[in-house]
Amino acid sequence: MGTFVYSVLHFLVDFLCAFGMLRFFTGDANGAANILIYNFCAFALQMPMGAAMDSFAENKPQAPAVCASLGVALTILGMFTHSGILGLGNAAFHVGGGIDVIREDQRRSKRGRLLGIFVAPGALGLFLGGQMARSPAFMLPMILVCLLPVLALFRLPEPEIPSPPEHTNGSLLPCLCCFLVVILRSYIGLSIAFSWKTGFLPGLTAVCAVVLGKVAGGFATARLGSRKTALVTLGLAALCYLRGDVPVLGTLALFFFNMTMPLTLYQLWLRWPRFPGTTFGVLTFGLFLGFLPVALGWQLPLDGVLGSLLSLGLLLPVVWREEP
Repeated sequence: MGTFVYSVLHFLVDFLCAFGMLRFFTGDANGAANILIYNFCAFALQMPMGAAMDSFAENKPQAPAVCASLGVALTILGMFTHSGILGLGNAAFHVGGGIDVIREDQRRSKRGRLLGIFVAPGALGLFLGGQMARSPAFMLPMILVCLLPVLALFRLPEPEIPSPPEHTNGSLLPCLCCFLVVILRSYIGLSIAFSWKTGFLPGLTAVCAVVLGKVAGGFATARLGSRKTALVTLGLAALCYLRGDVPVLGTLALFFFNMTMPLTLYQLWLRWPRFPGTTFGVLTFGLFLGFLPVALGWQLPLDGVLGSLLSLGLLLPVVWREEP
C-alpha cells in the first residue's frame, strides 16, 4: 500500500515540478540558469540528502514519510518562489519515498518489483505537467490533490524496518558500472529526438513506453533475474534503435531501454543494503551528470544503439555471476 501511495505522489510531484518550471521559471533571460539550478537541486543534492537520511532514519520508521511530505510542501512552495526550492522539494520527496519503497520491497521479498512501480509515474507526471503549463487552471486542483496521498501516508501502519543482509559485496567495480549505466541512460534519453515524436499523442505514446518499460523492468528482474533481463532488454533496445525513425520500433526501443532502470537501482541496493537513501541519491546524481552535456550543448558520439550496447557491456560484470 505504501508503494502505491508514493507512486501517486511521484506523479503529482513531478507534474507540479514540470508545470512550475515551464510556467514560472523558463520564460525569461534567466530560464537556462533556472533549469540548471533546478536539476542540480532535484538530482545532484539527492546524494548528500540520501546519505544524511540513512544516518538519521536508521531506527525511525516514520522519518522517510516525513521527508517525503516535506518534499511535497517544498515543491508547492517552490512553484511560487524559486526554482532551487522547487528542486529541493523534488529531491526530498524522492529520497524519503525511495527509502520507504526500498524497505517495503525488501520486507515483502519483491526483489525489485516495487522499485519499477515507484519510479515509473514520474515520467508521465513530467510530460503532462509540461503539457498543462499553459493552463493555470490545473495548478490549484493538482496542489489540493497532493494533500490526499500525503495524509494517507500517515494513516498507514508504522512500517517495520527490515534487517539488511549480513554479508554483502560492496566492491567498487559493480557499483561504478551501475553509476555509469545511469549516466548513459540519462544522456541517451535526453539527447535522442525521434522525428515522429511531434505532437501530443506521439509524445504521450513515447512517455507511456518509458513508464511501462520501468514497471516491466522491475517485474522482469524479479522473475528472470538481472542477467537475463539485461541481455534481452538491452539487446532488443539496440536492434530497435537501428530503425528508431519507424514509430513502432522507436517506441519499442524506449520500452526496452528503460527496463534496466529498476535493475540498476536494485543491483546497487544489493551491494549497499544498509544505505537505501545513498543508493537512490548516487544514481540520481548520475542522472544529473547525464543531463549536463545536453544542457551545455555538447554533442557526444553516442546514439541509442551504441548507448544500449555500452550499457549492456557495463552491466555484464554486475550481473554475470548472478543465479538465473
